[in-house]
Amino acid sequence: MLMKRWLDITDCELSDSAKYKRQWIKVGKNYLFGLWGLIVHLILVWGVLDVNFHSPIIKELPIVAAPNGAPAKRVLLFVADGLRFQTFIDKPPSYLRDVIENKGAWGISHTRVPTESRPGHVAIAAGLYEDPSAIFKGWQENPVDFDSVFNQSHATWAWGSPDIIPMFTKGSKQNVYGKSYPSAWQDFDANLNNRTMRLDSWVFNAYLEWLQSLASETVRNQDGVILFFHLLGCDTVGHAKKPYSREYIETMNHVDVRIEQTVNVTETFFGKGTTAYVFTADHGMTDWGSHGSGLPSETETPLIAWGAGVKSFGFRQDVEQASIAPLIASLIGIPVPTNNEGALPWQYFNADYQGYIAHALLSNVKQLAYQVIGNRALSCGNSGPTDWREMQLNEKIHEIEQHLKRGNMGEAIEEGDKAIVFSKETLSFFRQYQRTRFLICLSIMWLGWIIILFLKIAGVKRRYLRISLLLLTNIGFASLLIITLINYIVSDCRNWRLPCYASFAIISVWFAIVAIITSTPVVEASRWRSRWKFFMEIGGTLFLLVMLFIGLSYRFALSIGMLSTILIQGAQLKSIQAPMLWTSLALSVFPLFPVVEPHPRVYVVMSGICVTMLIVIINEKSRTRKIIEILRLIVTSLVYTELIDGRFWISWIILLTTPLCIWYHPTEVKSRMLGIMLGLFCPLTLLSASYEPLFFLTLTINLLWWLQAVPTILETTSEDALTTKDLTKAALLMLYTLLCFFGTGNMASISSFDPSWTRHFVTVFSPFLMTSLILVKLSIPLIIVGCASYALGSKSISLAVLFLGDCLSLPLMYCVTPYGSWLDIGSAISKFIIAITLPCLLLLLQCLSRPLMKLHLERLPTGLLRHKTHFV
Repeated sequence: MLMKRWLDITDCELSDSAKYKRQWIKVGKNYLFGLWGLIVHLILVWGVLDVNFHSPIIKELPIVAAPNGAPAKRVLLFVADGLRFQTFIDKPPSYLRDVIENKGAWGISHTRVPTESRPGHVAIAAGLYEDPSAIFKGWQENPVDFDSVFNQSHATWAWGSPDIIPMFTKGSKQNVYGKSYPSAWQDFDANLNNRTMRLDSWVFNAYLEWLQSLASETVRNQDGVILFFHLLGCDTVGHAKKPYSREYIETMNHVDVRIEQTVNVTETFFGKGTTAYVFTADHGMTDWGSHGSGLPSETETPLIAWGAGVKSFGFRQDVEQASIAPLIASLIGIPVPTNNEGALPWQYFNADYQGYIAHALLSNVKQLAYQVIGNRALSCGNSGPTDWREMQLNEKIHEIEQHLKRGNMGEAIEEGDKAIVFSKETLSFFRQYQRTRFLICLSIMWLGWIIILFLKIAGVKRRYLRISLLLLTNIGFASLLIITLINYIVSDCRNWRLPCYASFAIISVWFAIVAIITSTPVVEASRWRSRWKFFMEIGGTLFLLVMLFIGLSYRFALSIGMLSTILIQGAQLKSIQAPMLWTSLALSVFPLFPVVEPHPRVYVVMSGICVTMLIVIINEKSRTRKIIEILRLIVTSLVYTELIDGRFWISWIILLTTPLCIWYHPTEVKSRMLGIMLGLFCPLTLLSASYEPLFFLTLTINLLWWLQAVPTILETTSEDALTTKDLTKAALLMLYTLLCFFGTGNMASISSFDPSWTRHFVTVFSPFLMTSLILVKLSIPLIIVGCASYALGSKSISLAVLFLGDCLSLPLMYCVTPYGSWLDIGSAISKFIIAITLPCLLLLLQCLSRPLMKLHLERLPTGLLRHKTHFV
């Protein structure tokens, strides 16, 4: 009997040990699953940004020597920052108008977006359209990692803005010398009157001082010299007074007068007929004084060339902005920058230099051909036979050289023009070819992860495994991975990015197929027997996902999504509660409102405070809490109306005591949600400008009634089983989260920064502190959604949110593009980042909401005492 008892105990212990081991194995697998998910997400984010914003600059390309016989010894480059062509041509200044009509060649310089100062100057000096990776490298301190005409010159002296000049002096070959005025001079205050003219006057005066220095004597007869004048006056006045104003015209005429004086002094000092002059602008400007996008007023800038070697009878030829770089290089006989994408506008040259033009075009073609070879090598295409495009380009170069040997300069120029067009098309093909291959690898990797995730939340282990099939799969994918890596090692491919992305794609598909072999998907149907209700849940989830995708670009789609939630809930309930119905309708209206502007609308904010006071009076049962909340609201209203200055301590006390006010409310879901709303309402109000508090109140009330209706609408399920109701719940949580972003703003307003929003906390410009306060404002609506997610969530719902969010991010990765304005580029990046981080953010908020939902001030001492009594 005792022996039997001992055996039973031993079996029990063995059983517990087996269970314990099985549990640890399960925990280990979950950790590995989470680690792989984190790796895949990081690779996708990094990969999409790397594919689209990897620098197109190729280092160590050969320099093509310039032909002999350049028409000019030096060139003076005048860049009028922010001067748009339409204003210039409508009211042309006298001297430059005379140059256009009688002394030189001119045309429109077509810029590309983003029409900003840095990209414009890079295109003018380097012939390279903005390095997309520069968007992540800062502004003033951006390193000069590109070749330019300044680097290739014998010597360059530059004068102008401290934002532009250091771009070319920093990292140069010690042949670029720059000088800038104080950055404090760059003031966009509209009340500065004509003080902005000193920006341009300083530049011209600095040049006159340079002429009297020893440096000018050393290069008096030197070839290949560039003198660069960056003139910021038009841009500064245009922002402050607008480009159609009297002040803008006066600034333009002031520049014209000083250019005439500079030309006369230069011709006297260096001798007539030895200097060429180029006048242009980096970008234009809209009627309302902005730039950055692709409107004609922003992309059309004037280009005027005159002096040595330039046609002198008012010839017009429109060009691309990048073509200014080879024009400058060819005028003074220096090599074209190695990463130049521009085509030499040979029509600007005097007909006497036909032979020189033909040789300059050949140099331009060879320089582009080296870029083609470099980009083909980066795409790992140098290990095979030469591409037919490259062979055809080599044939064209050979034809040009034959024409030059025979002395057929006209035919050489014609062939050179065609060869440049063809080489630019080939260069674009290879760059796009790399991007396509990388995106395919990333897409395969992401699809594999989505399959793994779906089987994780909906998969059930197969009872009978096909061991042979699993073994064959492992051997096959392991061999494929090894072959991919060996192929990269033995080849002369210098691009490590492609084999890395390909390897992760192989591993992801490998794991996905193993998951398919070892498990089968099971999705529990709704308990309702009616089939159309089951399809309502699936259809509603897909429809909400589509609305989320569209809502990232067009806010009105979120309104449609909120209206559809009413239909989904109405189909599942016999009757829907009136508060939930009306708040859902109200939430669907907010995305249709204009986005919140920085200018405060006090009456709208005060109406939100009055509504909140009414809620406190009606719903708050505790007299003490009612008094505290009403006092906080009264003080908040006094600070917002600026009857009390809250910058020093009152506003900060309201913000920092928010958790204490929340923890004083009972932990019952309804009471605690109301407490969180009341606690967060006051700091949100102090950071608001319009209807943000009303949106927050409506969102909270809607979520509160949804929480009360959830047991009826969406029955609770087991932690491991995925149901169609879980998918619907996950889609609704994602909709609420996206509403927090776009209920009061759009993609541009979220990315913007306006110090006036933080005026009740701080007014002295402090970027870090102000940015932190703006993030607090954006986080407050998300916190209330996180609390609702915590009250509703389970493991299957959390993973369902992750699954739907990852499905949403897959098409958005193809929307990210390096082309367009800063706003277009930033919006595309923001949409992708929001989509891929949305589920992760919701999971994080769900975890962080636990202390807000569970902690209670009155229980803390009791809990400590109970803990102490237990030890006694």
